[in-house]
Amino acid sequence: MESTLIITGIIAVLIVVTLVKTICIVPQAEVQVIERLGRFHRVLSGGLNILVPFVDQVRARYNTQEQLIDI
Repeated sequence: MESTLIITGIIAVLIVVTLVKTICIVPQAEVQVIERLGRFHRVLSGGLNILVPFVDQVRARYNTQEQLIDI
């Protein structure tokens, strides 16, 4: 009885971790570079994006907002 509860808890935690790593929300005016297994895969723009968990990772984040420079 206890072992099934522990196994169910572990499976539930693994499912939650996988879901958290799958969904990537990119803020407006930001771009993220995605690597798949160490090589460039794609660029994520602002909004809700889906990644392959444990394979894709965010390598760099770039701000695309306009910047005011005094001349």
